Amino acid sequence: MKAIIIITIIFLSALTGLQAQEKKNAISGRIGLSSGITYQHMVDEFRGYKGMMSFRDGGIQLTALIENYRPLYLKFTDKMYYYTGMGAHIGFTRWPPKRGLYPNPFRTYNGSGHFAPVIGLDAIVGIEYRLDRIPLTFSLDAKPFFELFGQTIFRLSLLDIGLAVKIHF
Repeated sequence: MKAIIIITIIFLSALTGLQAQEKKNAISGRIGLSSGITYQHMVDEFRGYKGMMSFRDGGIQLTALIENYRPLYLKFTDKMYYYTGMGAHIGFTRWPPKRGLYPNPFRTYNGSGHFAPVIGLDAIVGIEYRLDRIPLTFSLDAKPFFELFGQTIFRLSLLDIGLAVKIHF
């Protein structure tokens, strides 16, 4: 863990000499209910596509999102943006035995717990702060979703709130 922190500090220190330009691609890490890594491609300054591999409920989900960005006009900064978007996800979840309220015909039991595929729709709304001198962005978002076939056949989550740090290239 210490090695990861040291490598991250060295990498970010090396970026301080770079001047931030309008970069079209970014990679980020997100911490929240759906924690994971994302790749983002911006079509223009206000529209982008995001692919996310997240880890939630003992499984992995792949999410694709279309996002729209708009500047937030604040007195103290012009580097703040808000964004909205929508998309879909597919993946699987795992959970221990004796957990789950409803029977699910799509799940399997492998001796150490249950396993089931999931598919669902996602929305996203958030704010982000873009730095000038280095190609770095900080964001806070809410990504509500619903999914089918997991632990309870239907699941709705409105509170998938996450923090992310993006590196643009």
